[in-house]
Formats: sequence, structure tokens, C-alpha cells
Amino acid sequence: MAKPGSLTVDVAKSLNLEGHDVFYDHGDPANPNVGKIVSSIENAPAMGEELSQLDIAIIERATERALALIEIEETADNPKTFLGDLFGILTGNSISFDSNSSNWKIGSWTTLIILGKGKNHERRLDYIRGMALKAKSAMETENSKIGHIVIGTFSGIESLKTIVREQIEIARRRNI
Repeated sequence: MAKPGSLTVDVAKSLNLEGHDVFYDHGDPANPNVGKIVSSIENAPAMGEELSQLDIAIIERATERALALIEIEETADNPKTFLGDLFGILTGNSISFDSNSSNWKIGSWTTLIILGKGKNHERRLDYIRGMALKAKSAMETENSKIGHIVIGTFSGIESLKTIVREQIEIARRRNI
């Protein structure tokens, strides 16, 4: 069995986006771009206020805008897990990296991508996404300003890399 987080590390290392930094969890802690990426209740991270963790954040260097926030569920595509990821992120008021307050900006330009390993349950995923978008519109949190939500599945590392690259490219084109 693969080490937990190994797919996240493989995907993050495969991303090379001009003008962007790729931050991720589960990798070598000596790498300055590896650490915890956290959604928090507070505008700055505080002990006990963590709502959810993310696996990858793609941040535009010049503006510190979050282009994409990515959560990869490496073992399942369970609806309960997707819902926890979605609402743990959307109900937060900040995204921080490695317990430091960040200046990362979240807004209509940000795409939240949540992917789980499993079969394509398109109808179920569309339903969850639709309900999340309705709930998001009623929220008044900073993270609810995320512009786009993608929920999907993958079968292995190559399909995961392909989906992530495609979604990042869509997000980049949307923001030109």
C-alpha cells in the first residue's frame, strides 16, 4: 500500500506553473513549500479553530491570489467525506500555510477542487456540488467567496494528474 499522501506529493511535484507557487502537504518538511494548509474560523490561524485541511494550494506570486485549492481523497469517494471537505473549507474565514497567517486572497478567481479515488458517480457528485453552491451563496465567510467548485473522481495517479492539470488550466483561462 502506498504511503498516505503520496498521490498528493506526486501531483504537486508534477505542477510547474509560471508565475505561481505550489504549496502542498505530505512532502519533505525541509522543502519550504511543504506544510499544513488549513481553513480556519479566524482570519488568522488560531489553535483549535481549524476546520479543514487542504492538500495543495496554487498561489499567484505577484498578487498572492489563490488560483486553486485542492483536496485529494486518496482512498475513497465517500459523499460524507466530500461534504466535510466542502463545508470545512467554505465555512472558514482564512486559508493559512504552515500555521502562519497568510496574505493569500480568496475570491471569484479561486477554484476549489475536491477529488476522490473511485468510480465516477456523476449524478451524486453533481447533486453535492449543486447543494454546496446553494449553501455557499448564503454564507458570509471569506472562503465562501471561492468562485468555482469542482468535485470529481479519479482511478489512479495518471488520471489524477490529468484532471488536476485540466482544472488548473480552466481556472487560469477563466482569470485571463
